Amino acid sequence: MSGGNDRTTYAFSGGYLDQEGIAHGSSFQRFSLRSNLDTQIKSWLRGGVNFSFTDSKQVVGTDNNTIISALIQQPTVAVTSPDGSFDGPDDVWMPDNPVGLASIITNKNKKTNFRFNGYLEATLYKGLTLKTEISGDYNLNKYYYYMPDYTFGIKTQDIRTSRWTKTDTKYWSWRNILNYNNTFAGKHSINLMVGQEVSKSYWETQVGTATGFLNNTTPDLSAGDISASTTTGSRNINTLASFFGRAFYSFDDRYLLTATIRRDGSSKFADGEKWGWFPAVALAWRASQESFLRDVQWLYNAKLRLGWGKTGNQNVTDYAYMALLANKTTPWGVGVLTGNTANPKLTWESTSSYNLGVDFGVLQNRIELVADLYYKKTDNLLLQLPLPGFLGSAGHGAASNPWGNVGSIENKGIELTLNTTNITNRDFTWTSNVVFSLNRNKVKSLDTANSSIEKTYQPSSTNYIVTKTVVGQPIGQFWGYKVIGRFDKPEDFYYHDAAGNLQQVAIPEGNTIAQSSTWIGDYIFEDRNGDGKINAEDCTFIGNPEPKFTWGFGNTFNYKGFDLNVMFSGAYGNKALNLTRMRIEDPRQNSNILRSSLNFARVAVIDPSLPDNDYRNLQVVNPGSTTLPALQRTDANANFTRISDLLIEDASYIRLQNISFGYTLPRQLVNKLYLDNVRVYFSAQNVYTWTKYKGLDPEVGAMYGDALMTGVDYGRYPSPRIYTFGLNVSF
Repeated sequence: MSGGNDRTTYAFSGGYLDQEGIAHGSSFQRFSLRSNLDTQIKSWLRGGVNFSFTDSKQVVGTDNNTIISALIQQPTVAVTSPDGSFDGPDDVWMPDNPVGLASIITNKNKKTNFRFNGYLEATLYKGLTLKTEISGDYNLNKYYYYMPDYTFGIKTQDIRTSRWTKTDTKYWSWRNILNYNNTFAGKHSINLMVGQEVSKSYWETQVGTATGFLNNTTPDLSAGDISASTTTGSRNINTLASFFGRAFYSFDDRYLLTATIRRDGSSKFADGEKWGWFPAVALAWRASQESFLRDVQWLYNAKLRLGWGKTGNQNVTDYAYMALLANKTTPWGVGVLTGNTANPKLTWESTSSYNLGVDFGVLQNRIELVADLYYKKTDNLLLQLPLPGFLGSAGHGAASNPWGNVGSIENKGIELTLNTTNITNRDFTWTSNVVFSLNRNKVKSLDTANSSIEKTYQPSSTNYIVTKTVVGQPIGQFWGYKVIGRFDKPEDFYYHDAAGNLQQVAIPEGNTIAQSSTWIGDYIFEDRNGDGKINAEDCTFIGNPEPKFTWGFGNTFNYKGFDLNVMFSGAYGNKALNLTRMRIEDPRQNSNILRSSLNFARVAVIDPSLPDNDYRNLQVVNPGSTTLPALQRTDANANFTRISDLLIEDASYIRLQNISFGYTLPRQLVNKLYLDNVRVYFSAQNVYTWTKYKGLDPEVGAMYGDALMTGVDYGRYPSPRIYTFGLNVSF
């Protein structure tokens, strides 16, 4: 609802959303209210207030392994047994019944959010205003988890565990802005602004855990074994103070200049490092306003833009610059030790950006092109530095990894937007929109020239390095072995070097040519350092998750009261690490596997009269039609357990992102119903995707939200196809 008059306007809205998840046992509900009021209090004073309230409940289901658990579950496992109980695997190494877990585990979040904003704006003089604004934000987050006891097949869980977490966050800010705006001599326009802002954030978390419940019907913490219960908590506070200014000047709407400067101070850094300067400047020339182009009828707009600016980032853990204490249980009671490694020199991360842009429109702007060329360099990267393994792990006597300013990266690229009006007349219009962007990034420096940032993942009992970031390369590239062939025949184990001498092909370190080691039908890994053995030193970059370019193409059609919108999007050249294939393409697994697992090498004897355990009498009989290694009782060659380029897939895609179709009823009919407008519509999102990627979705994204884990897929939660029917009525 909205309304008002020439002095006061108001709006009020409410909403309710109830959405089931794709995975069993997941859902999301949200109730929201929003209101705002603006009023002219006096001829020289205006004020306003707005608030929003949101209450939501999210049922998470089991955990991040729900999809992969469903994919690899034994095909003989039913959802439920004939007696109605949940079925389970017959192998202790198999995952639990994912439907059963999602049905019995309590894993949900409840979030309440309230936001408030109020302002007063006074006109002090013609063109001179002073605005003061106060904002507040309060969040109460509650997390409930309960694991009951259960038996699914051979899998048994006999410890009941409950964990409750409550987090309160509060935020407020107060800003004051003095603004002056004036036009003089007919062609000169200026806008001057100075301001100040201060903000403060609070976090408070309480966590309680209990076990030893008598049954599954009382998951409250107080019903558990008090002697085995634990509680913990934390509290954080940080503040930010800012001073800023902006000056804008325009001459005859042809020459435009904007200059800004910020001075920000953060409590997250130590004395002497708290403050940072962040200036920016932008120039623009509207060439189409020049006298020599004003009479060019087909030219609607031609504008050249040039800009440079510097921004800061303070996204680090609170108190990372100082040493904190942590509790440690000892045989003599609770003691304290250093909880983190202090860095009093920790300071702002900064990004300098350069931009060259062109806006170009012709034929009354029926064809409009917006092009931008940019370069960004980020210095003093804020990252946590890994500690040597001999120091132990956090919580076991070792301090947490320290934060540091460790290097710089660069990003450069192009962004293009093309808007066209293809057809327009009284009954029919057709407009199109094309967007194109490409970005290239490179690590310019780290704390030392030979430093690297490694990201690991543990989908099974082994912890794998999946991405690596080093100087001179893009960030977060996939890291692993290269497969250069397969031992299909005895001759493949040897080669002649440049001198003509016979040399053995490199095999994994510690292996020999034997059935229990490296054998006919195994992969040949590239010996990159030439030392004659395959080990971690032979790993290299095997793929880049960043696309060579991304694009979008949209079309809107209108015919009388009908409207149709079709939107395509896509990416080209990006790679994905399909870790799911490591498990479900291994034909040795006692689990569900892909049909492609049948594509393994088959080994047979060459001469039946000779021994069948001598590699010189064995060969792969289907070398041209297979890609997988031969079946072995043990995988001593680590064919299926190495991160290799065989797991890297082309994740390029073309997606029919959205289709919407609507009809607006004739105004003559609507007015008879005392309404202003009525429109019915249907839309479908995520309609269809063309891709060679074998996973559920080529838009893998970043695992756990970590940019250095982009493109790593181990059972990614799939994107839904959404159908929407709607009715818009206004009166």
